[in-house]
Amino acid sequence: MPSDTSLPRSSVYSQLTPTPRIFAFMGVLLIAATSLGAGVVARWQYLDDTFDSEWGLGLTAAATALTVAATGPYFGRVMDRRDPRPFVVLATSFAALVMAVTGLAIILGGVPPWLAVAAAVADGIALSMGSIAFLKTQASFVRPGAEGATEIVNILRLGIGGVVGALIAGAMPNPQTTLFVMAVLILVANVFVWKIMNPVVMRPTPPPNDLNPGAFGTYLRSSDSPRSILVIDLFLAVIIPTQLVNLVLIDLDIPELASLSIAAGMLGVLAGRVLLTVLGFRGNPRLLLIISVLGLALTQLVGAVALQDNWLIRQALLLPAIVIIGSLMSTYAQGLTAAIIQQQVSEAYRGRFSSIVVAGRYVLISIGAILGTFIAVYWDAQVLLVALGLSLIVLTIGTRAYRVVPTQ
Repeated sequence: MPSDTSLPRSSVYSQLTPTPRIFAFMGVLLIAATSLGAGVVARWQYLDDTFDSEWGLGLTAAATALTVAATGPYFGRVMDRRDPRPFVVLATSFAALVMAVTGLAIILGGVPPWLAVAAAVADGIALSMGSIAFLKTQASFVRPGAEGATEIVNILRLGIGGVVGALIAGAMPNPQTTLFVMAVLILVANVFVWKIMNPVVMRPTPPPNDLNPGAFGTYLRSSDSPRSILVIDLFLAVIIPTQLVNLVLIDLDIPELASLSIAAGMLGVLAGRVLLTVLGFRGNPRLLLIISVLGLALTQLVGAVALQDNWLIRQALLLPAIVIIGSLMSTYAQGLTAAIIQQQVSEAYRGRFSSIVVAGRYVLISIGAILGTFIAVYWDAQVLLVALGLSLIVLTIGTRAYRVVPTQ
């Protein structure tokens, strides 16, 4: 369907109730999201034994990001040409296989560096294929005009699954147990995923002229709103490092506050996704984006000032409050732009456009983490927070206060 700059005013729930199967789909795939969250924790556990330094962790993260970037355009073209449903199951099954192989390697004596990198590449393939196939599939579950609403529910699913998965992994006795249990759960869930997807009628394949690479290039140049919001989304991906809390904790050498700060960050992320689900596109999305981005910038700048002489570290309530507020603001801002993109992109190009979204985010998130680490190592956490806060203010000014985002 053609892009439309207007956004629906009704609630997310009311937009999706005419197609209740989407709730069953998201519910079953919550298992995959939980497995992803648990897998991240297990990966950090075994990589810590595999490599002698932090550079090994960075190497595997870069391998995954580069694989997503390299394979994304291919999978985007495939999903626009073919039924994406088999690829949803294939991607999650492939991820389960990687988990099982890695778990077996741990039992047999440990994960050698070459296997850790190979597993990271395989994860990148699964993430690239699965993310793009899922975005195409979920759009077919709902009526035209509710694509943004279903993406908001998807964002909430990933948030809940990530938190639950991390908690499960923390309760497991070792990483290999986590990996085996999650692999089995994914394969069992896939049976139900296929049964739920099978009756859904996929949206028609685009005509041959829309599948031409030149046609997609023309669409990108002519689709001002989705393209411009994509640019904002990608800038946010690099300016908001996902490992910000960890970088600050490492720089200040305060391991005793790690658990509290990480838990506060997880709570803030989940709260941001819940808030996005409750609000949907109601209110003034542009104003809400401005508030969330500048609110995050202000939180970072206040945090930088409060770190002077480690004053913030001694405040039992203020530290987690700042982490929660910052995580909430960043999650809301990025979730809102992601939902608007899925709402406005033309169905004929959803797969290829989504490949840019997925690949761009993974690469820029990695770049953001590297830049954040560099600043934290060669300067300090205060400089990092000031740099990030000022960058968000510059982005707001440079985009003319996000004027491309619809106001209603």
